[in-house]
Amino acid sequence: MGRSSSQTVFESGTVLEHRDPGHPATGGRGTRRVGLADSRAGQADPGAQIAPPPWQRLPERQPRRRREAITREAIVAAAVDLLDRDGLDALSMRRLADELDTGAASLYWHVGSKDGLLDLVLDHLIGEEQVPDADPSRWQEQLKDVARAQRRVSLRHPYLVRISIGRIPMGPNALRFSERMLAILRAGGLPPRLAVQGYLLLISTVNGFTVDETGVDDGADLEKEEGAADRAASADPASRQEAADLARDYIASLPTTIFPNMVDLADEFAFADPDERFEMLIDIFVDGLARRAAQ
Repeated sequence: MGRSSSQTVFESGTVLEHRDPGHPATGGRGTRRVGLADSRAGQADPGAQIAPPPWQRLPERQPRRRREAITREAIVAAAVDLLDRDGLDALSMRRLADELDTGAASLYWHVGSKDGLLDLVLDHLIGEEQVPDADPSRWQEQLKDVARAQRRVSLRHPYLVRISIGRIPMGPNALRFSERMLAILRAGGLPPRLAVQGYLLLISTVNGFTVDETGVDDGADLEKEEGAADRAASADPASRQEAADLARDYIASLPTTIFPNMVDLADEFAFADPDERFEMLIDIFVDGLARRAAQ
C-alpha cells in the first residue's frame, strides 16, 4: 500500500489513557478517557499488545536512557487542540513544536512524520464516543446511535473526515470500534458479507453527510477566503432555511411543461433541518440492512 512497515507495538491503552505525575498505579491521577473504542466485554486480555498493520508509519525507536519530557500522547492531544482551534491547514510540525515548547525533532522522534501524526490523531478521535455492548433486541437502534455519535465527533472536529480520506484506520481504538460494531451487526443476524459491508457503508454514509455539513475547508481561516461570509451564514439555521425557501420559490417558478415533477414537489425543497435529514438517512440505511438480513 505504499506505507513503510514497522515493528512498533500499540499498547491497548495508548490513546485512551492520559496520565499526570503522582499516581502510584498509573503514573497520574488515574484519569482515563474511555471512549468509543473501549474493549470492556468480550476482551480476553485488555492489556494485551496489538501489533500494528504493515503500513503503520510510526518509526522504530529504541528506548532512550533518560526520561522524555514529552510523550506521544501529549503530542496527539496538542495536535487535536491546534486542529480544533485553527483547522487542518494550520497544522505543521514546527507550529506544533512551538505549542509544546519543544523542537520539531522531538516530535519526529515520537511520531515519525506529519502523516504518522495524523494517523494517531484519527485513532484518537475514533475513541471519543462509546460503542455499546451488542443487544440483539436493539441492534438497529444501536447502529443508529453509533451513527449519531460518529456525526457528533465529525461536527466537533470538522477536519476529521478530511484526514480519514485515503487512510485505513487500524490503530487500537479503530480496531476495537470495528470489533464492537461487527458484534452489533452479527447480533442482528446479518450474514458475514452483509455485516462487514454494511459496517463500512454506514461509516461512508455518515462521512459523506458530514462532509456536506462541515465543508472541505474544515472552517479554518474562513475570514481570509473569498465568500467566507456566505459560508459562515450557511451554518446558521435561519440563514439555511432562508436559502431553502429561495430554492423552493425558484423551483416553483419553473415552467411546468419542462419540469412538471420539480414544480409539483417544490415545497419539499424547503426542507432544511440537517438533524431531521440525518435521522431519515440512517432510518433508510438501517431499515434496508434489516430487510436484506431477513431475506
